[in-house]
Amino acid sequence: SLLQENIPGALFKFPMNIPLNPKVLIVFAIPLLVLIYLFANKPNSGTTDQMASSQLPNQNSEMWHSLDLLSQSLPSNVEESIKKVNIEQSEENIGGAATFIQRAEPPPDVSATGKVVLLLHGAAFTSQTWVDMVPTIATLAALGHKVIAIDLPGFGKTKVYDKDATQDKGSYLSKVIDILTPNVKPIIITPSMSGSFIIPLLEMAPEKISAWVPVAPVDTDKGKGFFPQINIPTMIVYGELDARLGVRSRDDLILIKTSTKPQVLPGAKHPAYLDQPDLWHQLLFNFISALPA
Repeated sequence: SLLQENIPGALFKFPMNIPLNPKVLIVFAIPLLVLIYLFANKPNSGTTDQMASSQLPNQNSEMWHSLDLLSQSLPSNVEESIKKVNIEQSEENIGGAATFIQRAEPPPDVSATGKVVLLLHGAAFTSQTWVDMVPTIATLAALGHKVIAIDLPGFGKTKVYDKDATQDKGSYLSKVIDILTPNVKPIIITPSMSGSFIIPLLEMAPEKISAWVPVAPVDTDKGKGFFPQINIPTMIVYGELDARLGVRSRDDLILIKTSTKPQVLPGAKHPAYLDQPDLWHQLLFNFISALPA
């Protein structure tokens, strides 16, 4: 054994015809036990690394809780850049649905951040909401991000051809990410009904996304069991007048340790971004700017 190789053989060899004194055995046994204990409890670099990494979420938690999401205004030239954004439309078969997609890249004179933002929508809306009703696609692209917005299965221009395949909403969203942004984990924005897609994804594969912006999403009660284990930067948003789903979702989402202080949009109803578009875009600008490149 390892101990026998490092301790003189004489310690292990006793003439078989000589009776052993128990006191002598104890004298030899104590140092052996000490050596065994030290060997078994020898620290390694992997253990140290694991302890250090386990402390990182706590540090991040404090940072996100104290983040000032109104610290910066939108750049003064953003309106001019918005006019240069080109939004392209396409369709792709994803997880049993011919998924309608709208994409935008930063204009040529805007430095790209390398970040990808994926926009979902509520039950009364579609991807076009982010074009006509509030210019979030163009604004985020003008700020340097690649932007993707989709019509979810059964909404807008997305046609379901395999209903069974789209029943698992978490799997569908996972495929959307794999196909539309395979090399960059997206920042995902999920208002209202689209919570039914993101919650199951977070339960099965939270590593698929880099950050989350829930806007009074449904189904947050289904995440209360695993939200405390999630270490995804999360900006909680809801409208001041959304006293039901906004407040209920807030109370669940604050269980996420890396969530921001809830951002309440003054005078705003359930689709809060429609009532406070400028503030909405300012919050997104500061939150996304705080994310690692």
